[in-house]
Amino acid sequence: MSYGGRSREMLENVSVDSLAKLAGVIDGANEIALEGHEFRALSAQLNFLRPKPEAEQERIFRSALIVSGNYGETELMEELMDYSELAAKHLPALADQLRADSSALSPSMALMNTVSHTPYFARFLKTPGGQGIAALHVKHMAQDPTVGALDADSIGEATQFLSTLLLLQGIADVEQADKTALMPKLRSWVQVYRGQFAAETSSRCIASLTSDPTMRTHMIQVKALLEESLHKCGSTNCGLSASNGGGQLLQCSRCKSAVYCSQEHQKQAWRSHKATCFQVTF
Repeated sequence: MSYGGRSREMLENVSVDSLAKLAGVIDGANEIALEGHEFRALSAQLNFLRPKPEAEQERIFRSALIVSGNYGETELMEELMDYSELAAKHLPALADQLRADSSALSPSMALMNTVSHTPYFARFLKTPGGQGIAALHVKHMAQDPTVGALDADSIGEATQFLSTLLLLQGIADVEQADKTALMPKLRSWVQVYRGQFAAETSSRCIASLTSDPTMRTHMIQVKALLEESLHKCGSTNCGLSASNGGGQLLQCSRCKSAVYCSQEHQKQAWRSHKATCFQVTF
């Protein structure tokens, strides 16, 4: 799919609204989403934005801790720009879109995967609107007849999202029939895409779905990392948490995705927190 003229200009002018429009969660389809190519247009915007964020977009992103693909350890990877504003505003609508679309790969899935390492996402999965998304995505991947035709990058994206969901929500709600149908696909992708990202993320999913005891400690550490800002004081160099002497922590009343051990520490952290603090819709 080629882009030219006005379409190229809109591709370069990526914003929260343009991404939300392409995912169908707000009205007004972007002009680059022509002839039913919404997912390709969305991917193009995401790919353009990730390596070269424009100054206008920098305010809606912040550096995030993400997990290394190496099972041996959890490490701080290079800073990524994540979509705090998009998550705060649109996660409920994206979840509704995900439930309405039975395909394994969809614009709503792509955007939810993009924000899946934000504290907004971890908190949303604990709300009524976020319940059951892991089991739902397992079902989509198990039952979508087109999943076998997806390329390695698409498989990697879909299984990366699933691995994060399974870490945060567990497998209690996953239907046995869906698990049984998906496991052979995951094992096949591990072999077919050996050495590629798709094999790595498929392996993560297998570890979660089988409750692999050799991976238990690692998965607990990763889950704690993803949920850290929900339970640990957000002030620099303060290690207090609800389970470690912090008592009942103060929650940011605006984003509800950051907590503090005292008003003093909340004020100290505001300078860095304000860039990614958005009023949530959930």
